[in-house]
Amino acid sequence: MKNRGLLVAAAALVVSALAAGVWFAPLPYLTQQPGPPIDTLGGDVITISGAESSASTGRLLLTTIQVSDDVDVATAVRTWFDDSDALVPRAAVFPGGHDEEQVRQENQASFDTASRNAITAALSRSTHPTGVRVQVSLADIGGPSAGLMITLGIIDKLTPADLTGGQVIAGTGELDPDGAVGPIGGIPQKLTAAERAGARFFLVPADNCAEAVPVAPPGLTLARVSTVDEALTALKAIAAGTPPAGC
Repeated sequence: MKNRGLLVAAAALVVSALAAGVWFAPLPYLTQQPGPPIDTLGGDVITISGAESSASTGRLLLTTIQVSDDVDVATAVRTWFDDSDALVPRAAVFPGGHDEEQVRQENQASFDTASRNAITAALSRSTHPTGVRVQVSLADIGGPSAGLMITLGIIDKLTPADLTGGQVIAGTGELDPDGAVGPIGGIPQKLTAAERAGARFFLVPADNCAEAVPVAPPGLTLARVSTVDEALTALKAIAAGTPPAGC
């Protein structure tokens, strides 16, 4: 369910706006919507040099959200009744008066850190000798939440076996260099994006499980992970046709 306090605030704004006759007046809110999932095993997202790169029959999808700041009362009302979208205060995305360029730079820095952590975590679990180089290329992606799926994509490419078992597996999670998976925002939107992309399984950071369970689309199996190693265990179970440890 959406945050009750936010819904009450949105309702109050709607009533006030109607009373004032400003239905299309801009509001200090943003909408978060399901963004396009990206297959970390596809295209040139992950490039391996210094070692042979294997192919997979499945997909490992990192999930994203899209943010729109063109919010008026009419948009707020539509969002209120759409479970796949969320209405959030503009200050939550642009804190301290930061402008769009500042936030973009901060998100890019977070993504760069996430990519470095993903490479470190993946290579530390690889049996390949030193000299392996990994490059991650993703346009218009910011923030730290792609870390887990990038790590799994790198490991899959460095592993002769197909870790996906031919399945479409989505997920999210911030990652530290030691492989611990941290919680992220936008879980409802990311679950919806995964289901729309045909995913049957979703790797959920353990601390997001309580939020994810009530909003998971039917047919999307949630796998609880708190480390990269737990995520690899979940992939092994999925590839073997057995249920992964759930939320």
